[in-house]
Amino acid sequence: MKKDHVLKDFFSYPMRFADFMNALFFDGHAIIHPCDLHPLDSREIFIGDFLSKERTHDVIMMWERKDFQAILILEAQSCVDFTMASRTLLYDALVYNMQDKRFKNHMLMPVMSVVLFHGEGKWNAVTSLLERVKGPEEIKRKQNDWKMRVVDMKEMDENLLKNEDNKKVISGLKTIWRKDEEGLKKMIITKAVARVLATLTGREDILKKMKGEEGTVEMYSFWKDAEKKGKLSVVLKLLEKLLGKLTPDLEMKIVNSKEETLDSIIIHIFEIHNEEDVLKWL
Repeated sequence: MKKDHVLKDFFSYPMRFADFMNALFFDGHAIIHPCDLHPLDSREIFIGDFLSKERTHDVIMMWERKDFQAILILEAQSCVDFTMASRTLLYDALVYNMQDKRFKNHMLMPVMSVVLFHGEGKWNAVTSLLERVKGPEEIKRKQNDWKMRVVDMKEMDENLLKNEDNKKVISGLKTIWRKDEEGLKKMIITKAVARVLATLTGREDILKKMKGEEGTVEMYSFWKDAEKKGKLSVVLKLLEKLLGKLTPDLEMKIVNSKEETLDSIIIHIFEIHNEEDVLKWL
């Protein structure tokens, strides 16, 4: 499954989506109910020659209550992007434009959009249009401004969430980016949550290993195994570049070596001139 689809499939589940939006907009109070949510096809809103097709991977829901309707948009962002404020303004405007074309009403439904930042580090890009505009302050004050809502998932309070999968995603993301190995060892989670965490942290190698939809996984074993395979691949490529094709016996010894051994080979790679040099570290 493609990484974009992993996130969309997870957050398209109304119970998870409602729970996340309640935490983000209403301090965890159950204002949005799953039964009031209906998915909207983002392709009908965003497909155009000047727009990225990646935008179709956002989750968009119609929130329908007896007294009003609103459109809710959830977008995941992996890296800090200085263009995000102007892009989000454009996307929200397109949703309002869609309403004008489709519903022909005098009044518009509210559009509530939020960007979930899940990358390493902090969001340090601007969050308003005015912050990106260059010019004298007396001129800038005259123009219309627009602000977007960006939430760092690593700073979310999981206690505001009611859905267990959502809680595991937030607590797991914090554990991974803290590089908390002991915390990782305690993580026994559903495959759905594991896929989301692997996607949010850029570990597509783990996604490829995960088979089936049901059941739980020990995230630590997946993580370390994938990490070792990554190092093994690096070591073999470096050695083949230095020495040419390795003998089957040496290659087997490297494949069966511990992760610490692979680290030693990488550290001392410039001291290796032949296969005998490699054997010193095995």
